[in-house]
Amino acid sequence: MRVSVSATVAKPAETLFWLSQDYQRRLEWDKYLAEAHLLGSATVGAVGVESFCRNRGGSVLVSKYISFSPPSHAAVQMTSGPWVLRKFGGTWRFESIGERSTRVRFVYNFKARPAVLRWLVEPVIGGLYRRDMQRRLAAFKDWAEQQAD
Repeated sequence: MRVSVSATVAKPAETLFWLSQDYQRRLEWDKYLAEAHLLGSATVGAVGVESFCRNRGGSVLVSKYISFSPPSHAAVQMTSGPWVLRKFGGTWRFESIGERSTRVRFVYNFKARPAVLRWLVEPVIGGLYRRDMQRRLAAFKDWAEQQAD
């Protein structure tokens, strides 16, 4: 299942890309998470770098960057996470709209378990994800627009 939300943010794409991928500042805006950091010795995202995220409910997701292309997009794929997710991937996309505005799109792709109940479980998970993604993107927009370029 695919879930996507977007917003127009009054900042250049380059600025927004790096703000969105800064794990040292992630918790300044992402109140869904209780903990977020890159694993190993990485200080910045790159293909192959893993990240650790624990939400406020205690659920942990470890993901690996499969694409990292400033300033247009970054994508991760789950390497471990909640049992209910068989597969999970997330993407940030940034499209410039003039000099000082950017369309930011946040996309999740996932498959739920068990397969026999996927028809029932995925729409529920998708609805919860969409709500949380909208809140997170709105928080990112508000926070990012207050940051210096």
